[in-house]
Amino acid sequence: MSSRKFRILIIDDEESIRDGCGQILTRKGYHIESAGDGIRGFEMASGGSYDLILLDIRLPGMDGLEILRRLKNGGRNATPVIIITGFGTVELAVKAMRSGARDVLTKPFSSAELTKAVKNALNIEVPPQGEETLSLLIGNSEYMRELKDTVRRIALTESTVLITGESGTGKELVAQTLHSLSRRRDNPFIPVDCSSLVETLMESELFGHVKGAFSGATESREGRFQMADRGTLLLDEISNININVQAKLLRVIQEQEVPCVGASRLEKVDVRLVAATNKDLRAEVEGGRFREDLFYRISVVPIHIKPLREHKGDILTISSYYLDFFRKKHESSVRRLSEEVKKSLVSYNWPGNIRELRNTMERLCVLCDKETVDLSDILYYGQNEGAKAPVVDSFSGRITLVDVEKEHIEKALRHFGYKIGKTARFLGIDRKTLRTKIKNYGIELEKEAGEL
Repeated sequence: MSSRKFRILIIDDEESIRDGCGQILTRKGYHIESAGDGIRGFEMASGGSYDLILLDIRLPGMDGLEILRRLKNGGRNATPVIIITGFGTVELAVKAMRSGARDVLTKPFSSAELTKAVKNALNIEVPPQGEETLSLLIGNSEYMRELKDTVRRIALTESTVLITGESGTGKELVAQTLHSLSRRRDNPFIPVDCSSLVETLMESELFGHVKGAFSGATESREGRFQMADRGTLLLDEISNININVQAKLLRVIQEQEVPCVGASRLEKVDVRLVAATNKDLRAEVEGGRFREDLFYRISVVPIHIKPLREHKGDILTISSYYLDFFRKKHESSVRRLSEEVKKSLVSYNWPGNIRELRNTMERLCVLCDKETVDLSDILYYGQNEGAKAPVVDSFSGRITLVDVEKEHIEKALRHFGYKIGKTARFLGIDRKTLRTKIKNYGIELEKEAGEL
């Protein structure tokens, strides 16, 4: 920190917040001034030369959002602003971030959380290669531009983020991008698929355990929180964490202390948490399956990712990106998509979203043996029968959906040396389903090589 005293303005109508924050920050060497209402706070912020403003959203006279908008209007005031918010104002906090706030602190916050947020705001450094990192979020629609801008803003904060969206929309990619653009980018990014954690070992997986903590614990082991120390931890499908572990998770988030299983002491960690889910967590709360206090703690800054069918303008851009990627990876002869194929891709509903589109492009590059992909080369493996799109020229009627699927299966079997297991995984179906289709279509397994 510079040797000069940084000047910080606290605008909050709660005297306890003003006094508490003032005492903590004064002990850290900052010069503190405060205001208890919005009008006085705006006057001081406009007239004074402050290095940082701590701003409550709910204020008498003039609310915090209006103060923020006036300060940031036209870019005249570059002073960083940290929003102070309660559990009930999450949506307003998101608006504040979009209006130019630097960070969000959710009441009640600890002195450590306050000092870290202040230090980060006063030592702003923009990570390099930001546009290059954001380019991994493929698409040029207005929605994608807004999403990239939101990610760019949130990445520089220490706020806990909740990413919601259907399966396959790219929630983990957004989390990785947040980490790559943050000050923690040189430290670990640890993704955890909570749906794959065994319930009886969930606590150990997240928080670690010491040798002998339970039957089978033959050695001490770090949990995911310890692995992510000083970095970012993604808890994907967080709704799958059982209700008992949720209580301990809440305390870890609040105190940044991990209860390692079998240990007598809590272990300090410094982790930025990003949570993701394809479920409606509010409904999970109402159903008693997810703690309400944990929901509010993890949803300080929510990001909702739209399904692909709601931003169809990006489908061809994403298709082109993955077609180019996989043709190089598989040394494919494919070079382009026909106009009919492009229309088919845009008209399809994409129940599996970007993950399904990515897999479709990879299948094309593996199975298609000509430069231009036509309708007979396309086969959609959607999540339900209602997701089908036209894959055949309806005017000629020369080829049926059965013919298309049979040809794809035959090509995939040849490519993988007639190995049932590998072919089934590639096609996104199980072995039993593949064998049934082979039998129904009368496909001969000339070189069957077992179940690999």
